Order: sequence, then structure tokens, then C-alpha cells
Amino acid sequence: MKSSIGIFVFAACAALAFSQGTSQTSTAPAGQSSSGRSAPAQSSTSSGAATTAQTPSASLKARGPEAVAAQDPSRVVAMIGGKPLTAKQALDLIKPLPAQERRRFEANLQGLVQQIYMEDQLADEATKMSLDQQSPWKEQLRMARANILTQAYLNKVASGTPGTPTEDPKQYYDAHPGDFDQFKLSGIFISFSAPGTPASANGGNNRTEEQARQKADDLEKKLKTGADFAALARTESDNQQLAAKGGELGNFTSGDAGLPPAVKSAVLQLQAGGISEPVRLPNGFFILKVDSRHKQPFEEARAGITQRLDNEKNQAAVKQELDKYKIEVKDPDFFNASNGPARNVPSLQRPSGTPVPATPPSASTSSSTKPPAQ
Repeated sequence: MKSSIGIFVFAACAALAFSQGTSQTSTAPAGQSSSGRSAPAQSSTSSGAATTAQTPSASLKARGPEAVAAQDPSRVVAMIGGKPLTAKQALDLIKPLPAQERRRFEANLQGLVQQIYMEDQLADEATKMSLDQQSPWKEQLRMARANILTQAYLNKVASGTPGTPTEDPKQYYDAHPGDFDQFKLSGIFISFSAPGTPASANGGNNRTEEQARQKADDLEKKLKTGADFAALARTESDNQQLAAKGGELGNFTSGDAGLPPAVKSAVLQLQAGGISEPVRLPNGFFILKVDSRHKQPFEEARAGITQRLDNEKNQAAVKQELDKYKIEVKDPDFFNASNGPARNVPSLQRPSGTPVPATPPSASTSSSTKPPAQ
């Protein structure tokens, strides 16, 4: 039940840019090996002329941490503080970071390696000074450790036990027929800006909501009297990505959780070839066309249903675990500190010179490693 719902997010939430890292290989200069050293020339007797031959392995140069470390783990790739850092050591520093974090710093990988190396070294120095046994650092380390292990435990619970879902996928399919209508949609997006919004915040368009509605109504009339939808989408849609494809949005099912309710409601009323009235979204109007519509067969939907049932089962397990720790307040005065001490109650002020504990790590913290600022 995969869909291209990202285009709705793009349209409803202004421009969304993303980049995807790609791995590249480059050809080493003729006469050089992948390590940069001169490679011996090989002679060819063809036509009596000597030529230089290169094997594919000699003409490719390893790029990227994994490739270089695999080819030559002991190669010195940097010097930090006058000390050599090998490919394997540098890779070991960044390997614990999730893949998405690594991608964020592809353009400044040396800065990331420097930051993590420095933190490791300074942490070792702090440990030698027994700072990890002193307040407030001791307490903060305890909270950070508890936070990380909590996340690990809940991830383990959420992963569940492999096996058959608690509900049969076919029974679910039969009981939820409305979730498996499949549509191929096209759309024309007419944007508007909230009053006072700079034009640059909405792709340079400073159209009011009333003006956008008027334009959308005019386009709807043209479409319902026979105008070509793809042609109008290319010339009139304010979403350039959508316009370039003649308004094509892709395939959706009625059970898609990310499908905006207003869009879903409009589409469910249309048959193949039908065109909707303008559908209002947070910063624009969508005119939608149902290019095709059919019920998704069970065999095609089975994998998605199984995944959905597994997710629901695992989420229920996490909720059951968290529900064990619901708090029941017995003394509201203890938790109502925003107004300060109650009248005639002595103030419990912190003695002068007592360090104030740092803010505990947030629930989203999963690593103490901080990537370098860019």
C-alpha cells in the first residue's frame, strides 16, 4: 500500500528540498595504481606499438570510509593533534552513528571525525580525573544511561516476537473493504498565502485565499467543460514538481494513513475520470482527478495488512508497558511549583554556591555523540 503521499506534503507545506547521497567511483590517472603509486607499464605487440594496459581493479580508486577501510585498513587518512589516524580507526569512530546522521555530514566528514575523536579523548581525560564520580556529572551520566537503555528496551518491546499476527489478514481484508479502494490520481494545486506572509515564503506567490479560490473555481469549470487536465496542470499548477508531470500524483489506497482527510473524502465520491471540486488544504486548493479506480486484490494487499497488524500489536505492547508507570498525584502542592512557595510556608532556597543540575536529556536522545556544528 505504498503511495506517493510525499507530493501532498510538498504541496501543503510549501517547498521541501532533500538530497540523497550517492556513492561514486573515479578513475585513477593512467600509470597510477589505486594507492597513487606509479604502476608498471605493460607492453603490447599489436601494430608494433607499446601501449599501457590497465586492469579494472587498477583503474578504480576507493572512495568513502567503508571502501577505503576495506581496501587498506592501516592507511593513514588523517593526523589529529599530531597523531596518525588510520582508515579503520576513523571508520570505527563514525560507525555507531545511524545512517541518516552520517548522510547529514557527508559534506563535512572530516569535521565529524574530528569532533568524535576529540570527545573520546577529552572523555578519557575526564575519567582519569574521576569527574564521572563527582556531582553533578555523576547524576547526569546516570540519567543519560537510563535514557539510552529505556529507548533500547522499548525498541526491543516494539520489535515484537516474529510470528503470525493476532488477526488473520484475510479476515481483516474482508472486514475493512473501504480501506482497499485504489486510486490513480492527478491534481492541480493553487496556492495562497496567509495575510501578512512574505511572498518568498510561498514560492513568490502572494495570492490571497479568496483569489486562490476564484482561480480554482475557474479551472474547475474549464475542466468540467472538456479542458485537458494534464495541459492545465502544466501551465496552472503552483507546484512545479507536480506541473512538470502533468499533475500526476501517483497511486493511493483509501486506507493510507497519510492521505489528508479532505482529499480522501473528495476522492471517495468520484468514479474513474471524475474531477473534484477545489479541496482546501492549509495553504492552497487541490483540484483532483481520478484517473483510475479499482479494489486492491487481497494477494496484493496481504503484505501491507500483515505489516499493519504487526505494528498495531507491537504498539499495543509498548502502550501496555508504559501504562504500568502512570502517575497518580496525591499531593498537588508538590507539583504546583509555578507560583512559588505558598503563603506562610518557609522557602526552600538552594544554598549559595550549590551547582544547579543540568537539564536531563530529552526522551529523543539516543547517543551522547554530538556532530560538529556546520
